[in-house]
Amino acid sequence: MPTLAPSAERRSLHVRSVPVAPDPGLPRCTRSHRGAGQIAVGEGLVSGNPWILNSKPVASPEVRLFCFSYAGRGASAFVSWRDHLPPTVDLCAIQLPGHETRLREPLETRLQPLVDAIVDGMSTLLDVPYALFGHSMGSLLAFEVAHALRAAGKPRAARLFVSGREAPHVARVPPLLSALSDSVFLDKLQLLFGGIPEPVRNDPELMRFYLPVIRADLTVLEQYRHEPRPPLDCPISAFRGTTDEQVGDAGFQAWGELTRAEFRARSLAGGHFFINDAPARADMIQTMLGDLGNTRPAAAPPAIGRNPAAQAVAQAQAVAHVFPGQGSQQKGMGAALFDRYPALVAKADEILGYSLRTLCLEDPDRRLAQTEYTQPALFVVNALTHLAAVADSGVRPDLVAGHSLGEYNALLAAGVFDFETGLRLVAKRGQLMKQARRGAMAAVIDLPPDDIARLLERNGLSSIDVANLNTPTQTVIAGPVEDIPRAEPVFRQAGAKYIQLNVSAAFHSRYMTEAEREFAAFMGGFAFAPPAIPVIANHTARPYDPDDIRGCLARQISSSVRWYESVSYMIATADPQFVEIGPGQVLTRMIAQIRQSPMPIAPDPVPAPAPAVAVPEPPAPSRPAVPPPGGLAFLLSGQGSQYFRMGAALYAGDAVFRGAMDRCARLAGDGLRLTDQLYRGAAASEPFDDPAAASVALVAIGHALAAVLEERGIVPDLLVGYGVGEIAAAVVSGAVALEDGIGFAAETARLVQRVTPAAGLLAVLDHPDLVERRPDLFDGCTVAAVHFHRHFLVTGAASAVRRAAERLRQCDVTAQILPARIGLHSALIDEAEDEFRRLAAGLAVKAPRLPLFSPAGIGWVPAVGPDSLWRAVRQPVRFGEAVLRMEAEARPRRYLDAGPSGTLGTFVKYQLNDAGRAVIAMNRFGRDLECLQALVDALGTGGRG
Repeated sequence: MPTLAPSAERRSLHVRSVPVAPDPGLPRCTRSHRGAGQIAVGEGLVSGNPWILNSKPVASPEVRLFCFSYAGRGASAFVSWRDHLPPTVDLCAIQLPGHETRLREPLETRLQPLVDAIVDGMSTLLDVPYALFGHSMGSLLAFEVAHALRAAGKPRAARLFVSGREAPHVARVPPLLSALSDSVFLDKLQLLFGGIPEPVRNDPELMRFYLPVIRADLTVLEQYRHEPRPPLDCPISAFRGTTDEQVGDAGFQAWGELTRAEFRARSLAGGHFFINDAPARADMIQTMLGDLGNTRPAAAPPAIGRNPAAQAVAQAQAVAHVFPGQGSQQKGMGAALFDRYPALVAKADEILGYSLRTLCLEDPDRRLAQTEYTQPALFVVNALTHLAAVADSGVRPDLVAGHSLGEYNALLAAGVFDFETGLRLVAKRGQLMKQARRGAMAAVIDLPPDDIARLLERNGLSSIDVANLNTPTQTVIAGPVEDIPRAEPVFRQAGAKYIQLNVSAAFHSRYMTEAEREFAAFMGGFAFAPPAIPVIANHTARPYDPDDIRGCLARQISSSVRWYESVSYMIATADPQFVEIGPGQVLTRMIAQIRQSPMPIAPDPVPAPAPAVAVPEPPAPSRPAVPPPGGLAFLLSGQGSQYFRMGAALYAGDAVFRGAMDRCARLAGDGLRLTDQLYRGAAASEPFDDPAAASVALVAIGHALAAVLEERGIVPDLLVGYGVGEIAAAVVSGAVALEDGIGFAAETARLVQRVTPAAGLLAVLDHPDLVERRPDLFDGCTVAAVHFHRHFLVTGAASAVRRAAERLRQCDVTAQILPARIGLHSALIDEAEDEFRRLAAGLAVKAPRLPLFSPAGIGWVPAVGPDSLWRAVRQPVRFGEAVLRMEAEARPRRYLDAGPSGTLGTFVKYQLNDAGRAVIAMNRFGRDLECLQALVDALGTGGRG
């Protein structure tokens, strides 16, 4: 392939129109095109170098960003990026031959010649710090270019940004599409990626240009084979869409294995092509700028403390971001941010179940001052403020700290968890702190901390703790509601000001230990990364220990906030410029006081070991958590898959099935009349939507089918439950007795129905991105599940679900209301959580005999309990992603749908693009005996054929 020597000289390229397919993934009712699918390209060509296009060259850039597009697209994908970048960033988009402005050149179908030519084209542009970005196919190109630049002895990249792709050393082998006929090729594109929009597909001229381009790019991907090499030396940041079925969690996180340096992983709202959504794209670019920082050289860290994290605190020109906590909230906060970051605000609304904008800007119900609302609202506003501050200034902090709640924002800024995880943690923390009762707090002003401790001891007030040590002259105390008023005259006589606070509990004191234990258990379902920069912990006043993040967060609830010492430590070790991030200036005023009289800090402080938090350990399973490869996975479905007369032929013609169902009917009691309802009552076409009866019936069907299959020599190696199906899986695994499982299914369904409004589930046959692209179609609904790239569920109030179904029908989008009257997998059921967990805690649970996998948690379930069972019905289900993780970790030979309708087997088929991997035990057409015999024949007598 010929290449032209690049030159530092640049010239402008006249704006012209080239045929390019509009962004894929748009719903039919929103697709539009300009000039029959043409777009304007105004890129500036680096003179003599066709590989690099630059619309607005920067004369003296601080950093140069090279961008690689996805398959079928070229440099025009980055035209709008210039609007989001500061004038110090020089954007250079890579243009491949045969794409857009290079249409007359032959297409290339081999990766290595592309990489070699790109490296040659970039070679004279590496005179300033640079970064690489790629999306989907572009991620692969950017990764290989980074390796090639290292092999050529070029300066290493400041950072590699990858998006919308699994790490190449673990990624699935792509389907072979490039050699298919046009019609089959287009059908496969439609199924896997959302296809080509109709205006392009129906235009022969555009298709003449577009089809060869996308075929060539897919050929590059199909022929690529990863070559093991030493990890890169540059840091890697990875992005994916929250509903991207092409990027599984394991493959996404595996990018971290390809670098010796820092790794950060973020999920943004949207599907595979989330970068085509303006809000998500803007959020990603701002995050990228934050990761790049302001490109100044890192100062040498001082030797401060034996904690390894402490060693990373920089002395020279350090910047510390500090985040305020509860008490700094105010009506109107976030007004300038909600429109700037709509994708994050929408995600927050989905998690919380209410409008954050309304709460913060209007507060019509006066809830902003209530702990359970204050904490998530302040966390979100602090987070958005931080994003905006980094984007606007180009300066990323060297260390961070937060006061009480603000510590969660500090951890978010340090990359310990993502926005969604942080918000879920904060929401739970607020709920637990709200539940604490019979406590009080007061501020003691103008009295040194040592004097406060002596006065408490001398006056018999040992029941009172120091909750916040804020400044040399401001301390907050906490204790029993009857003792805080008793302390007032003691401190006033000593010359202090004494202000009782309007709170209902003794926060940050020994009286919060129950909340601490519950929170520690709740955190068991989350993963945390080591901090990328030091985070100064409230209760130690020292950097977080990367190996004790969970314990440190739990202890914070019942420990003192040592803010005075924390700020003094930062001054002594880094002397940073402090920047308060959030509403108000309360921390700025505190820091000004502390600077005047900082606490003496030892030159080599070693924090005393903190007491261990009692985190409940699940019982060890009797089998390995992950089964050996090549096994058989049973799939057990949940609400929405049930129907009257399911299994009727088996009930009439198979003694084992009938006996198992009759036993379940006896256990369920006369109130449900299970077998009468199923087989002697309504017609199969009537909706079976009674929540309690449906839940019990699904557990019974799972139990009965497992018994029938075992009698025929077909036994599972692992069990996968979906929603209520996780209760059935617990029963089949032996973790929960059948009687307890039947009773629990009925009780919890009635509970959810009692405390939540009438709701519904709507199945949609379209790309999940439709929710982000057309939110008006789904007003009042949230995503409850994503099954594969063209099938998802939404839930909401029954009226909202009906409206969504009608609007989708008008747009020619296929949708079906399912027989379910409760809003599972959403915030609609949150009011039931406490009672649900109480019921779950009452179950007699054993170690499961078989490995259990949860699509709600996208992971293995070591023990059945309140956490796993609540997560099964509350968390949105990412079934396609769960299948990919099972493929990566367990590699089942077959998936057997042991539910009544075969839906989960269908999802597996489309997710893996392999009709032979999934088999079903039953379907809706009443030929259960024939279906069962076909299953036995397919699997063979050993059950694993």
